[in-house]
Amino acid sequence: MDNIDARKKNIVILGAGFGGITAALALAKKQCAISREYNIILVDRHRHQLYTPALYEIASIPRENAADASLKSAILIPIADITAKKPIQHLCDDVIGLDRNGKKIILKNAELPYEFLVSALGSETNYFNIPGLKEESFPLKTFDDAVRLRNKIEDWVREKDAVKIVVGGAGASGVELVAEFVNFVCDIQKKIDLNSHCKIELLLIESSPDILPGFDEWAVSKTKKRLAKLGVRIKTNATIVSVRNQELDFADGNKESFDILIWAGGVQGPAALERFELTRSKKGALVIDEYLRAGNPEERIFAIGDNSSLINPKTGKPLMWNVPVAEAEGRLVAKNIIREIRGKPLKKFIPLKKYPFILAVGKKYAIADFVIIRIAGRLGWCLKQLVELRYFLFILPLFQAIKTWLVCVRLYASND
Repeated sequence: MDNIDARKKNIVILGAGFGGITAALALAKKQCAISREYNIILVDRHRHQLYTPALYEIASIPRENAADASLKSAILIPIADITAKKPIQHLCDDVIGLDRNGKKIILKNAELPYEFLVSALGSETNYFNIPGLKEESFPLKTFDDAVRLRNKIEDWVREKDAVKIVVGGAGASGVELVAEFVNFVCDIQKKIDLNSHCKIELLLIESSPDILPGFDEWAVSKTKKRLAKLGVRIKTNATIVSVRNQELDFADGNKESFDILIWAGGVQGPAALERFELTRSKKGALVIDEYLRAGNPEERIFAIGDNSSLINPKTGKPLMWNVPVAEAEGRLVAKNIIREIRGKPLKKFIPLKKYPFILAVGKKYAIADFVIIRIAGRLGWCLKQLVELRYFLFILPLFQAIKTWLVCVRLYASND
């Protein structure tokens, strides 16, 4: 903390995910309004931003196609590169708690005073206290998770030949993951024996009545047809009650065996929020008002992204935790901090009726809904690459953004 100007007040952003990075960069653009009085401090335990939308890709690229170093360069973006030549200071530390009365964030190695606080700590895997689930499944939240899963599947296929992979949770992450495994496993088996037939059984499990809860009928229908073409079996209305000895027990009494189980069935607010002593939702996220504030307005505490819970007045349900929402909240929280500094009234967060999305469903195929236009197929996959380029251009210098993007396209195409 030696490089932090103690004469200035601090705007502290916790977490370098999509929401946190967006908020920090938006504030940095307004440096003329705040640079004389405020430090912009970004706190994250890592020295990189994890590009989470590509985790399923990392988990399905054979080791011989790319070294781990190449994979890291495609998905772990150095925070120093993002903040270079910007009035943003990165503090690498763990968030332990919050002293609301003293207006200080408690870190593992220090205490950091703040004038404005933005909590953007993301989420962590929720196992719903299902016996055996955490012990027998693979999560997919970090780069190490993706590499560990990739290695497990590849080793299993090389030793056992056939494999049954079960993915618990048929949201966007579960769908993208299960679809990508088809080509991954078949490619490994073909390299072992050119004459072998692909021996893989894929099962996607969802406790809701249908896959992709919260998505519209068009997306669900297109995805189900695509998964059927890839040979993925879908089991809905299936609530897991226990896991043991590579077998799932369901609430209806049925069972299902597996060789490898991946859990993508739920997330919750991070454990650190328990010590913030602020109102939290059933999922453990900070409850916020329409101005993105947590706690009392005068405390100047905001929360955005996956660690926040905001009820959409149009639906009466919490907003979905996804990248477009986190980025939109990041932009607004920066604007509201500037407005409060200038003594102006805050702006309300008005959710869109519908947010655009792109869902990759294996082998250069994606389902894209940009609200005004819908596309499915190879063109959708191409648009997904352009969306990723847009993000890299937003956070990185031009040539570095293009270089990073080209590395990503090459790696992701290697498994298709």
